[in-house]
Amino acid sequence: MRHNGYRDRGISAGTGYYYAGMAGAIAVIAAAQLIWLPAPLETAGGMQWIEMIDWLLLTIAFIPLMWGIGAYVRTRAKESPRWLNALRMLLAVLAFGTACYIVIAPGRFLEQIVLLVILCILQLTEMIVSETREGGRHRVPRRSIAVLLAFAMLLAVLLWPTGYRVTYPGMTVNMQRYAHVEGGEEGSVVDGVLVFERPAVAADWLYAKLFPLYRFERIPDNEPPLTETFAEVVAMKRSANDVAAAIAMEKAGIGKGVVPEGVRIVAVTKGSPAEGRLRAGDVIVGLDGKPVQRMEELAAYMLEAVKPGQIVYIDVVRSGTREEAIEVPTVEAVDDGGKRAVMGISIEPDVRLDKPREMTYESYIAHLGGPSHGAMLTLAIYEQLTGDSVSQGLRVAGTGTIEYDGSIGMVGGIPQKAYAVSRTGADVFFVPSAGAEAARNAAPDLNVVAVDTFDEVLDWLEQYGK
Repeated sequence: MRHNGYRDRGISAGTGYYYAGMAGAIAVIAAAQLIWLPAPLETAGGMQWIEMIDWLLLTIAFIPLMWGIGAYVRTRAKESPRWLNALRMLLAVLAFGTACYIVIAPGRFLEQIVLLVILCILQLTEMIVSETREGGRHRVPRRSIAVLLAFAMLLAVLLWPTGYRVTYPGMTVNMQRYAHVEGGEEGSVVDGVLVFERPAVAADWLYAKLFPLYRFERIPDNEPPLTETFAEVVAMKRSANDVAAAIAMEKAGIGKGVVPEGVRIVAVTKGSPAEGRLRAGDVIVGLDGKPVQRMEELAAYMLEAVKPGQIVYIDVVRSGTREEAIEVPTVEAVDDGGKRAVMGISIEPDVRLDKPREMTYESYIAHLGGPSHGAMLTLAIYEQLTGDSVSQGLRVAGTGTIEYDGSIGMVGGIPQKAYAVSRTGADVFFVPSAGAEAARNAAPDLNVVAVDTFDEVLDWLEQYGK
């Protein structure tokens, strides 16, 4: 009886730790989906909620820690067969190792998720096997199966994709703390703002009943995989950082900013005259013997000097080598009655970003990517370089891309961003003109200012700053 009682206490205590870890897993998933709620929180030293999240994510280690303790406690059940105690010890070692890995490598989410899934399977397997052998005889593990089903149902509600995409409010990011330019000094608060967009789960419809500005749309069949989307938004963030730095430095009298060097071919239309002659990745630097640096120059020449059916001679830089006088026929454009000659290519500017000063950026786990912080990042870097308070004592927030020519481009999630900013006490919220009405509708008490260029941001601050 002493051994049975000792065993029962060990099994019971270990089961409690198992349940704590499972409850922790559910709580962590729900908290991650609602991570935006405390966003206005900010310390006296200026640390924002988005920065605190990096530390709070260490609490994920609680899950494997509980499973590890539970497995270790259950190894003390004296009457269990050795192979079962060996399984428990394996589970304990893996769980403690996973907890340590989460603490020392907090950004390695994919590997950590895989480890947690493996641990969960091992733990549930051990629970079922142990209950089957409980009391020294085989029995149906009803309790473990009930727990497994309940856990699976909660996970399905929180994780199973529904075929919809959800967009909901995010949080602000002080660009002065995010970016640091060599020789610059941090200035006033300049907030960029994020929204969250991800595949919707069943729980999101409940969240939408409780919280404002949840928007759903069906995911199209041709939606690229999440891994591809993630890589794209990360690349867009890096590009926005580089463009913002170059423009800000040029405005501050440092460097040449965005230097055009030609027109890059993005794609060649199948069956077009350019197919087989030009390639995606070619950089057009000359047209009929005339140098080409900007897209506007190429477009103007094609419109004014080339007739449909005429052959043009293209100079390109291909894989680092200049190739000249490539003959390319033209055809009538199908979108304007045949008045314009086209070759059948899609193009974008090819530029060199002159950034004489070194830039460093903080890495926030919740700030995955995207270009929408570009305009406010430009303002923050410019203020760091000029040394005076460009923000004029105001708490500034804004959204919008920064383009090569200094214009501010439209972005998505304007209503959600306006709502997020309205919770921070911002004095002004700069938005692209096309999104101003949506921002005002979502946050009527917010001072929304429509802008189209970075210079308009500077002019407004100079005129209305404190």
